[in-house]
Amino acid sequence: MRASIVFTGFGIILFGLLLWIGLGYPVEIIGTIGLLNILLGIITPRSPGLVFQPEPAGPVKLIVDKASSRSGTYQLVFSDTKLIMKKLASRGGIMAVALVFAIIGGLVGGLTGYSVGELVSQRRRDKIRRENSLMTVTHGDMEIPYENMSQVELTRTKLKIASGNGSMTVLMPKKYPPVIAAKLRELIPSHCWAGPVLVSG
Repeated sequence: MRASIVFTGFGIILFGLLLWIGLGYPVEIIGTIGLLNILLGIITPRSPGLVFQPEPAGPVKLIVDKASSRSGTYQLVFSDTKLIMKKLASRGGIMAVALVFAIIGGLVGGLTGYSVGELVSQRRRDKIRRENSLMTVTHGDMEIPYENMSQVELTRTKLKIASGNGSMTVLMPKKYPPVIAAKLRELIPSHCWAGPVLVSG
């Protein structure tokens, strides 16, 4: 269950009740949207967050779920030799869904669009797990071998990578970098790092 989405649904229902009491706005419309969010929250599992060495003898050493870039949201899969970015959802797709729901239901519709986007991302996670394709590059995914990285920097909220394919920045929750810093230092060659690796806050 995704508690944040469930709470959003209850918040929408409360907002609908306030509009009904204060302005006489039909509570059924916003109430239905709120119930939809609660349902989406119940059927959407929590994201796995950080996973270290999911299989003792497997090639995957660290999974970061999730991170975002200009092109979308990803699972970052670090192995001994490379980083694979498994696309969960495109930014354009997420914005389109949010826009459609916003047109239908304003602010509460936009929140519902976010909830739908989270469900879509979860379905992609399920497919990756079902097909055991963490180390396989499929449509929309990216692969960056460590040997191709010319500069890497980890800040409080960002992982910046320069490689033969250009530069990119991925954003992640600020609680992640201090936890993964040591592991990334272990996996990515020392000559790639632009400066000291973040260890805390």
